[in-house]
Amino acid sequence: MDSLWSKSVSFKRRAALEGDIKVNTAVIGGGIAGLLTAYRLREKGIDAVVLEARGICGGQTKNTTAKITSQHGILYSKIETGYGRAAAKHYAAVNQKAISDYERIISEKNISCHFERKKAVLYTLHDKEKLFKERDAARQAGIDCGVTDKTELPFPVKAALVFENQAQFNPLEFLLPISQELRIYEDTPVIKIVGNRIITDRGTVTARNIVFACHYPFVNFPGLYFLRMSQERSYVVSTEWNGNLEGMYIDAGNGLSFRTYENQLLIGGGAHRTGEAPENDPFEMLVKKGKMLFPEFNETARWSAQDCITLDGIPYIGEFSCAFKNVYVATGFNKWGMTSSMAAASIISDKICGKGDHRYWVFSPSRFSPIAGAKNFCTNTKETIKGFAKRLETADITAEGVRNGEARVVRYNGKKAGAYRDENGKLYVVTLKCPHLKCELNWNETTKTWDCPCHGSRYDYKGDLLDNPAQSISILIN
Repeated sequence: MDSLWSKSVSFKRRAALEGDIKVNTAVIGGGIAGLLTAYRLREKGIDAVVLEARGICGGQTKNTTAKITSQHGILYSKIETGYGRAAAKHYAAVNQKAISDYERIISEKNISCHFERKKAVLYTLHDKEKLFKERDAARQAGIDCGVTDKTELPFPVKAALVFENQAQFNPLEFLLPISQELRIYEDTPVIKIVGNRIITDRGTVTARNIVFACHYPFVNFPGLYFLRMSQERSYVVSTEWNGNLEGMYIDAGNGLSFRTYENQLLIGGGAHRTGEAPENDPFEMLVKKGKMLFPEFNETARWSAQDCITLDGIPYIGEFSCAFKNVYVATGFNKWGMTSSMAAASIISDKICGKGDHRYWVFSPSRFSPIAGAKNFCTNTKETIKGFAKRLETADITAEGVRNGEARVVRYNGKKAGAYRDENGKLYVVTLKCPHLKCELNWNETTKTWDCPCHGSRYDYKGDLLDNPAQSISILIN
């Protein structure tokens, strides 16, 4: 399931680390957040390396819908309620600057990446009052926006909140020339951090500063990020389309999103918590909706992505923990990874260079507001308890009872396990204990993966790791 971006761009493989090195800053993670952080540090004259466990841009970066916008759903009104009007204003300013930073770099480097200024439109089919409330909060935060009931969409809406002068692009076309200027080591998974030393199976990197930009930080203590984030999956299909949209559209609920790219229309939706298998195939739902709305629908690609969701909807960007000196983190982008990655690169590179900015406190990982995050904290705790409790349930069949193309929880060598038999009859058996914190994995039929409902680690049916925070490469039994 390759995205449109993956089909248009490929990266030359980089060598793995060989031996021990010393560097000012080591960035863990070769997605857009890590690459941009290293690039912004390079702009400031700081020596930085990127350590990537597999290949650069091989994770969520290639699966984004690639909207660069300060419009992040119903958020400004929530920030205002939880942290005050000044916090909402700071959040808006940093994200608006991120859009301009993209445009500046693209212009300076003469990068051809389909960058276009577009409107970002948040629409609702039901409750229009929440859009008026969000409009008022966004305007107070300094955003140029307004509400209308008329859109380009092929169905009526109750209301639509329009942010002017936002943007979209092809992220891999943007990152290809950016990455060529950076010192990157691929196939170099980080095993652990000891003080200012990063231990890999390829050698040790001693760094004055360390940046976790690896989607989900795999260090559990200190920081406790596993208690403060969940993960969600979402899905996209594309179709050939001769039309054009002046805006990028997303439902204020859990509905559909739309954007165009060349002669393609991207339709997104079907989001659900990782580890909770959807009742119906999200891809087929999107195809069905696409055919209803666009009679000429002709699928050209389908892909899915995973996003870290924070308690209050604001990313964690800044010092990893007060117990970790000179260690930084960029995570919890809440499905807005393109803008948040540039914001993170600016914030962290400034901090490493000793430059303070009063606006950055709203992103601080150490912030806390019981108003903003209590409900989601309770939900995450409940799901974690459920994940542990499932381990007490027993399996009622053996692996021999699994049919071709089917996955089941089975008894295997006297223990509970997960089994999948492919269409050719080959059986794959995995442990159901996620190596991260031992929650029990669930099967996702749509993606043919074993997913952790507690913290979002994912494995393919062969047992190979797809998404962190787990670090184990494989959980295959046989």
